Amino acid sequence: MNLGSSTLLLLTALLSLSACDRGGGGGGGTGTEDGGEYRAVLQSPNGAEGAAAIELTGPGILSVSGPGGGIFTVAAGTTRRVVVVNEPAAQVAFRVTMEEGQGPPTARVVEVVDGSDQPRASLAGYSVTFSR
Repeated sequence: MNLGSSTLLLLTALLSLSACDRGGGGGGGTGTEDGGEYRAVLQSPNGAEGAAAIELTGPGILSVSGPGGGIFTVAAGTTRRVVVVNEPAAQVAFRVTMEEGQGPPTARVVEVVDGSDQPRASLAGYSVTFSR
């Protein structure tokens, strides 16, 4: 499977999930609750990754942006689906801007593709952390 196929697979999964909004839920505030920009980093037990699909949930998500490479987002209510594509494989990271008074959102890892463009067999050990 090449990067294009992997990206297409992740985008298809992301977009199909957007049709299944499971409703809200509060933000997963961790630490200061004053809004603004947070740096999100995928914590990977395997090192560099080729791509990841991540679901962000919580009120007050204003924007999601990436430092380079490809980043794709779909919004559905208080949920954002984010796909980050790295070429070559690298740390998966992006920025999330929250409304004033809102901490970072709750994050769920949906799918990860390794540096050889193969889906990871398990998501055990993966998480997303937020920092300033």
